Amino acid sequence: MAIPRTRAIGVGAFIIGGVVLFSVGLFLIGDRRMFFSKTFEVRSEFSRISGLQTGAKVRVAGLDAGEVTEIHVPAGPRAKFVIAMRVREDVRPIVRTDSVASIQNDGLVGNKFVQIEAGTEAAPVVADKGTIKSQEPFDLADLLQKMSETIDTVNDTIVAVRGEVDTALASITDTAESAQELMDDVGKDVRDITTAGRKAADNVNVIVANLREGRGTVGKLLTDDTLYRQARDVADQAQKAVANVREASENAKAAIADLRGSGGPMKGLTGDMSQTLGYARDAMQDLAETTEALKHNFFFRGFFNRRGYFDLNDVSVQEYRNGILENAGRVPLRIWLQSTVLFARDATGKEILTDDGRVRVDSAMSTFVRYPRTSPLVIEGYAQEPTDDQQFVRSRTRAALIRDYIVARFGLDPAVVAVMPMGAEAHGSPSGDAWDGVALAVFVEKSAFAPSKAVAQGLIDPK
Repeated sequence: MAIPRTRAIGVGAFIIGGVVLFSVGLFLIGDRRMFFSKTFEVRSEFSRISGLQTGAKVRVAGLDAGEVTEIHVPAGPRAKFVIAMRVREDVRPIVRTDSVASIQNDGLVGNKFVQIEAGTEAAPVVADKGTIKSQEPFDLADLLQKMSETIDTVNDTIVAVRGEVDTALASITDTAESAQELMDDVGKDVRDITTAGRKAADNVNVIVANLREGRGTVGKLLTDDTLYRQARDVADQAQKAVANVREASENAKAAIADLRGSGGPMKGLTGDMSQTLGYARDAMQDLAETTEALKHNFFFRGFFNRRGYFDLNDVSVQEYRNGILENAGRVPLRIWLQSTVLFARDATGKEILTDDGRVRVDSAMSTFVRYPRTSPLVIEGYAQEPTDDQQFVRSRTRAALIRDYIVARFGLDPAVVAVMPMGAEAHGSPSGDAWDGVALAVFVEKSAFAPSKAVAQGLIDPK
């Protein structure tokens, strides 16, 4: 059966209109969801989302620029919600790494949306799927809760203040009554004091009148000349006694001058004593020079070195490194101590030996005190400074601090305790060829070791 022409035209128009309306609706929905626009993804983290839903608007600096695509639920109570947002590409230049995202209401009670504030020029543009900072949302319920808490606090404060005001008024009333009572009591006391003062004045007038008339002991002293004459006699006798003492002093000075004079006996005795001391000084100097010469003599030098008769202060760093103290079979025992354990700086920047450093030095010396006290003990100083002169000064200062403490603490002979500024080189140290701190080195003869213990420790040759 054939369809009428008018009916066919109507059906065709209806279908075409439906397709047009569907296309327009699809375009509007796609435009709102930005299906036809170039976008990028940005994320932010929130402790709570306050009812934010997927598909909510995203505004960049107030401009509708995207939507919320995903809300990732946290894995635990301490984790945060991750909000994934799709934003138009054209607003990307103003979304920087220092931009801040916040969840806000569209109106007072409207839908939730995400507001992204524009960043600064100093911050770089956020990358795709990058994360920006967030600001936790503030709900109206929170505001009402805070207002309720504030009102309760104000009410409690008013009640407390009213009670304190009542207490203060009561205290003021009590104070006024006490003041009135005090004034009444003071008035009575003032009257009593005035009466007593009047009586005292009358008594003073009577005493003064008696003194003027020469009555009583004091009156006689004021009016009689006998006491004055006696006082003058005493003063004259005192002057004569002082003159005698002065004369005796002058005679004693003259006698002492004669005794010390050029012809007196003291002069000769002093001269003999000075001459004797001079002879003794010359003899001791000659003996010291002779002993020093023997130390450097070819025939006796080895004997003195083996016996330890040498001056540690004359040993140079180079001679020390070459093993001058290891002659005649001396075995060096060395303990390394770091500067961080021993020293600290005071307010002026000067290094000082700390309490912990003293404890560490005592622990190291407990190993050495078992050996003969005549064994040479050398405090090697090490310092990691930029120049050689700075290394010398710092290493010597550190070694001197340890030496002074050890000599005073353990009562050692200063002649067998030496300071050796080694600089930065420390061959055989725990850290290799350099060290920063000090090393305690005692040089002990092999005979001081028990054979079995020395051999077991590998300190000496068993042969």
